Amino acid sequence: MEKPEKIQKRIKSISDTQKITRAMKMIASSKIKKAQSRIMEARDFIYGIENIISDIACFSGFISNPLLKSPGNDKNILIVGITSDKGLCGDYNSNIIRHIENAVNKLIGIGKKVKLIIIGKRGKNYFKYIGYDLDMVYENLSDYPKFLDAREISKHIISRYVEGNADRVLLCYTEFINPAENTPVIMQLLPISNYSKTVFRDVGKLINSIIDIPSDSPHGGTENTVSGLIEGKVCRIFPEFVYDPSLSEILDAILPEYIDSTVYGALLDSTASETGARITAMRSASDNAAEIIKELINMYHKARQQEITLEIAEVVSGAGIFSS
Repeated sequence: MEKPEKIQKRIKSISDTQKITRAMKMIASSKIKKAQSRIMEARDFIYGIENIISDIACFSGFISNPLLKSPGNDKNILIVGITSDKGLCGDYNSNIIRHIENAVNKLIGIGKKVKLIIIGKRGKNYFKYIGYDLDMVYENLSDYPKFLDAREISKHIISRYVEGNADRVLLCYTEFINPAENTPVIMQLLPISNYSKTVFRDVGKLINSIIDIPSDSPHGGTENTVSGLIEGKVCRIFPEFVYDPSLSEILDAILPEYIDSTVYGALLDSTASETGARITAMRSASDNAAEIIKELINMYHKARQQEITLEIAEVVSGAGIFSS
């Protein structure tokens, strides 16, 4: 059995670590409410933009825009993956990285060329290490993402898409459900269509839904109009508005804003998910530390008791020698 002095040092070391994990849990807990509030605001904004686009589509379904164009040969896929810059957040990063890697492997398996835009140091380090083709890397955004950050990212995404370097853009991030629950998801970011509004937890379902769309589908072929946005939907009844400027000019302005907002919403979801995962991880670490400390205290008492018993035995034995 270890000496009591060594056990005391271990207790102190683990107690110091427990103080750190408790402090990190408290900091993360203080951030989560604000993160949730920002998510709700962003979702309301995105929903409003979607309604405006749908109204324009209902009013005139034959307005063209580069962001609505159908993929050409649908060969080049750009995946935008959002990870964190920091660790100590449980399995948050491993889950989203596995999701991104799964998407890449499935797409390569059906003959697609895949490039990655990675947000976050953790994802960058992993994908660089295994030799993946990184189109762009963004760092130091996960702590408090700003709308201007999202706009910079989406500007690069749109330029790659419009220039023909990407036939399709997919967005992979972690959807926030509540502080104790989150899930990696993937969605189509470009071209904008009904599928752009659907997030998939299963990578295979997304690929089956959008990658091999028949050419006679409103989402495939050569059309690049807003008509595909309203397939299967009931248009809202509204009076004949007079649009100024023209509908096409409004669409030219609002579609990039929709991409900006979608990327921003994904960043906020990921940040809140990371914060929630950190709360869970630090709570678990603190609880485990408490259990270890409890066991070490019992070990200390037993070691101390054994030490005292041995000392008493030595005293009694020595006294017996002198008395004889």
